[in-house]
Amino acid sequence: MKHEAILACLKGCLLPEWDAIPDFGLYMDQVITFVGRSFPGIAGRLDLTPSMINNYVKAGMIDKPSGKKYSRDALAQLLMIIQLKLTTPMEIMKILLHPENEASTKDLYALFRKYQDQVIEEFRLQEDAPRLMYALKSSSLQLIMRLSDEACQESDLPSGGTAAGC
Repeated sequence: MKHEAILACLKGCLLPEWDAIPDFGLYMDQVITFVGRSFPGIAGRLDLTPSMINNYVKAGMIDKPSGKKYSRDALAQLLMIIQLKLTTPMEIMKILLHPENEASTKDLYALFRKYQDQVIEEFRLQEDAPRLMYALKSSSLQLIMRLSDEACQESDLPSGGTAAGC
């Protein structure tokens, strides 16, 4: 795949703007349709089923539906999960999506989008970078995530708090 095609795919995986997420509840089939339309960059590769969404709810990763309808916050959480699930273990996703500082879903979503924009811009500027560089970056970043998670688990403070940055 050429650099421009990969760049187009990345842009097609960019989370929609917050205001583009419906602010009224969606039923399960509407959620699946909305998520599929939100990621044209991975059309045909998106594997999302009702049972997967139910499992994310049971795991506490997305908010529970109210009267079988999923809120804007739940949709945003699900969109972020779709982005993370290929490389990030569920336990870490749960921590990332529900930080101890109790940031709002809207604020977390904005930060997620900001980081996505940074990644896309970095890729755009590195047109001739070898694939090995991306493999090593990915591997290094995954190691950082694992070590960070381990450090946070090991540093629980007796007072019930955790170390800064966890």
